[in-house]
Amino acid sequence: MVNTTKQEEVKNVAEPTPGEPVVDKQTSEKPELDKPSAKEVADAKAVADAKIAADVRAADEAAKKADEKARQAKNNEVILKNVFGKEMNKKEYFYKGIVPAGFEGTCGNIVDREELITVFHKVFKPADNILFYKQADKEVYIVIIPIKYSTEIGDFNDSLDGAFQKHAISFLSEGSVNPDTLRKKLERINKFVNYSDR
Repeated sequence: MVNTTKQEEVKNVAEPTPGEPVVDKQTSEKPELDKPSAKEVADAKAVADAKIAADVRAADEAAKKADEKARQAKNNEVILKNVFGKEMNKKEYFYKGIVPAGFEGTCGNIVDREELITVFHKVFKPADNILFYKQADKEVYIVIIPIKYSTEIGDFNDSLDGAFQKHAISFLSEGSVNPDTLRKKLERINKFVNYSDR
């Protein structure tokens, strides 16, 4: 029997003999277990891509529905009034009854200055319910014509949903409007109103 120390035994086990390949048991590859084929990988990727696309479409549809609900809610919030403060039906002014986005920002509020309303009613009869608005931050007045009197809005003109006939009258600075000038400008607008449906 050969007498060896424990260190020599460990050394003999750890060191390979010359010419023998070194194999590290901890990092050596294990035998492959059924690797998926390229077709299977491609099919799995296609399924994953289809699921992602379906999720994106569903999210887009949900966002569109939410936008539509918000638009309808906003549409219901806008209240049209004539110069007497009476609420008016949106369907009479906006094509297909849809209030366009930004209406309040563009058209502002109804005119409340008595002297301007008096001039307005000398040109437009109160019974015709033509609306008279003023932008909040400018001396710009907006005249909104009901669809039944419109010469621009309707099926005959392939109008877009929410289209409405409006005419703007602007003055140089705040408070610079005078009744005579306003009347002249309103009379020009009156030529674009079709009263045949009275």
